[in-house]
Amino acid sequence: MDIKKMLIDAAEIRKLTIRAMEAAGYGHIGGSMSIADLLAVLYGGVMNVDPTNPQKPDRDYLVLSKGHCGPALYAALAYKGFFDKKELLTLNANGTKLPSHCDRLKTVGIDLSTGSLGQGVSLGIGAALGNKLQGIDNYTYIIVGDGETQEGQVWEGAQFLAHRKLDNVIIFIDKNKRQLDGYTDEVCSTFDLVEKFTAFGLLSFEIDGHSV
Repeated sequence: MDIKKMLIDAAEIRKLTIRAMEAAGYGHIGGSMSIADLLAVLYGGVMNVDPTNPQKPDRDYLVLSKGHCGPALYAALAYKGFFDKKELLTLNANGTKLPSHCDRLKTVGIDLSTGSLGQGVSLGIGAALGNKLQGIDNYTYIIVGDGETQEGQVWEGAQFLAHRKLDNVIIFIDKNKRQLDGYTDEVCSTFDLVEKFTAFGLLSFEIDGHSV
């Protein structure tokens, strides 16, 4: 991958995200900004996706479990060429194809609808299992907020993932240390997430999410 290009892509995704939120008049800025680098890398050279054929059967899936940060994903999709960048200025407007939370029935490039925190993990793992059973060789990438790990469903999903020994799922926890009600550790500490996921038998480690 071209590291310099990834950095440029991340900056452009941030710009497009901010412009979309400015047009809408609101949005989850922090949580959207914190995943721009990750989205730039995934869509810039990791994921097997094709804007000209967004429903191709062997495509990689991206599940934004923290669905309220949809504007960042929309920006990445538009930047990749799934739809015109002008669409971003219709964020959450009447009749828009870009609602505040990700909706696969409205937005090209969205694989699974999300919004209720914790459910994206289960949905993504279920999709990955379904693809595996059908013999489809692809990956499912799931992006989860650190505050979202306060939801029990996340850990039910982790348990099932380990039990089925699925090797086509990669989960990213966006540890930006913030959630709607304040600092994550003040609302309800998530403790050592690497240790917790490892306890399920999952290969887990911590990286700098802004170091492309």
